[in-house]
This record gives sequence, C-alpha cells and structure tokens, in this order.
Amino acid sequence: MEDKYDVIVVGAGPAGGAAAFFLGRAGQRVLVLEKAELPRYKPCGGAISAGLLARFPFSFDPIIESDIIETAYVLGDRTVRIPVPRGAIQMVMRDRFDSWIVSHAEAEVRTSSTVRLIVENEEQVVVETASGERFTASYLIGADGANSIVANKLGLRQKRQMAAAVEAEIPVDPEVMKRFADKSIFIFGEVRKGYLWIFPKAGHLSVGIGTLRRERTDLKKTLERVMARYGISLEGAKLRGHPVPIYRRHETISTERALLVGDAAGLVDPFTGEGIRMAVKSAQLAAQAIVAGDIAQYQRSVHREIGRSHLYGRVLASAFFYFPRASFTLIAQNPLLTQAMVDLISDRADYPAVISRLILGLPAYIAKATVAAVANGIGSVLGRRQARAEVEPKIATRNLPDDRR
Repeated sequence: MEDKYDVIVVGAGPAGGAAAFFLGRAGQRVLVLEKAELPRYKPCGGAISAGLLARFPFSFDPIIESDIIETAYVLGDRTVRIPVPRGAIQMVMRDRFDSWIVSHAEAEVRTSSTVRLIVENEEQVVVETASGERFTASYLIGADGANSIVANKLGLRQKRQMAAAVEAEIPVDPEVMKRFADKSIFIFGEVRKGYLWIFPKAGHLSVGIGTLRRERTDLKKTLERVMARYGISLEGAKLRGHPVPIYRRHETISTERALLVGDAAGLVDPFTGEGIRMAVKSAQLAAQAIVAGDIAQYQRSVHREIGRSHLYGRVLASAFFYFPRASFTLIAQNPLLTQAMVDLISDRADYPAVISRLILGLPAYIAKATVAAVANGIGSVLGRRQARAEVEPKIATRNLPDDRR
C-alpha cells in the first residue's frame, strides 16, 4: 500500500528545506525525498542576508561561518570598498545550512532516494524512486536544482538557459586569512558577462568564477591565474563546476498539482548569480499557494515577487557587462548605487528600486564627479605652473655670467 502525503518535496536544498518547514508548520503532512545523504557538500558561495534569515522563527547562529562588514568591487587597478552593516550579510557552508533548515522542518525525510518516475492526474501525484518505493501526495514540489528531474518529467522549462560556475574551498595561511576576513570581494573584467569572488568562511576561503553566458574561456585557468594575483594558491584544490539556471522570462513553473521552486524554477538572480534568497522566497510562496488550495496563484506570485524584479536585473546586467568600465564608474563607484546593491542582497530592495536610485541619483553624481575632476585638473595645472615658476628663475640664474649671479 502506498503512503499518502499532503505534499512530496523533491530535494533538500534551501528551497526544499524551506518548503518542508513552512508546510509542516501549517499542519501539512510532508515527505522530503533527497538523492544524497545529509549533510552533503554543495558548491555555493554561501552568502545569505539578514532578510532571508528573518523568514524563519529560529536562530542560524550555530551555522554562521562569518559576518561581512565590507564589500569590495575590483576592475583592473580600481577598487571600490563599501561598508556593510554587521549582520546584514553572512556566510554559510551549504551542507550545514541545508541540514539546519531540514532539521527544523516537521517532515519525514528520506535520503538516498532518487526519483525516477512521476505521474500526475486530476486527484494526486505519484512518485516512484530508483529503489522501487512509491509515494502519493496531493501536491508535489520540485526543489531539485538546475537539472531538475521534476521539471523534466513534467515537461516544464524545456528551453532553460544555463550559465556556468567553478568554485573551490581553499585553506590558506593565517596571514592571507586575516587579509580577507570579514570581506566579500567581487572581481570584474576577467571574464565576459561574469565575475570572480573571494568569500571568507570560518577557517578557509571560498573562491569562484561565474559567467552568465556560455564561454569558450577556460574558467578554471582564469580562476587559478586571478587567485594567484591575490596570493591564493589553488594547487591541489578540488575545483567543482556546476550549472547556474538564469531567469530569462516569465515561464511556466507549475502544473495543476506540481510546483517548481528555487533553481528548479530558474530563479537565480540574472545579475549577481545569487540563488539562495530566491530559493527560500519561492518555497514560501509555494507553501502559501498549497495551504490556500490555489496553485494557480503561485506562478503569478513568483512573477510579482521575484520575476518582475529579475527582468529589470537583466537590463542592469546587460548594461554592466557589455560596458564594464563605464558601468564601473557610474555604478560601482557611485555610493548611492553601491548602497542600493547592498540593500538588494540584504533583501531590503529590488531591482526596480536599484534602477530608480540610479536614474534619480545619476545627475547629482555626475555633477559631483565633474566638479571633482575639474578641481583636480585646475590643481594639476596650478601645480605645474608653480613648479615652472620655481625652476625658471634658477635656470635663468645659471645662464648669467658669474659676475651677475
């Protein structure tokens, strides 16, 4: 006899764990199917915001690796440093973070359970695992990542766009660790339509490179070359590549009884490549739709709460990556915009708000920068004139006969 649940969640990452938590809290009988054993390593930068953690009624203090108090943007020989309020952005390791959320969920969790068959009908969803176990539920949530089996089996997101990332966890000596502690570094200009990063964890550095388009560039070699510049050796490190699903448009991410969340729904930020925040947001929206018995509202809610902002984010990403130097000057070096980006990552703003600040604040920023440039130019001219004024009398004196000096 098949076990019957209210909801089956496939995948125990941030999206799956969050969905299980919010559904269990609402009194739903939930089954989580995870193909690996928990905890399991997942390649991920691991940056999370205070706004994200505030969605849960329990503390994450036991699994926080580090607090970020400064973000730096680098392009060539230019570096912009932005202070970050303590606690606004923190770092985690995904194995501990994912397991921590799942451990707080009122749900049955089955690990080493790979889904191989999904059948949806008017009354229920039937899920069969590779070991032959069969489970039924009123609803199904696909939280199984970029290469979602749930999406494939249900014919959803067939024309998904994938980006690529390569990451590594690097042990470093105390001197190097001290240099990067409390700081998140973003390095632009080394790969088209992408960036590299350096994030501090409790006892090591998380480094990586990501691009929002398919590249012929050898990402691993570029990562090794740039990290060497910062005194970070990747010799002997295990580099892990993984696909990153990029949000392109308003897509179908649900059926009558199944919903995709997080990376499975392709909700990765089109500018920063961030995925955890959208995973948790979409999981909460999915849980709300199921509890309300109105699955149709889910897709509308995702577009309103996430997708609409992402469309603006694609515009900003295109402008930034196609015109990196001009954008770096107008955006990264603009204190109004850099603070807006911190607010975005901290879940206090969306891309329309960021772009609005750019449009409204740009004239004043350009005027201020122009005045500073003119002042520097005038200062340089006056300095050169003063230098000449001091040198010319000496030259004239040297040319006089001895009796006239």
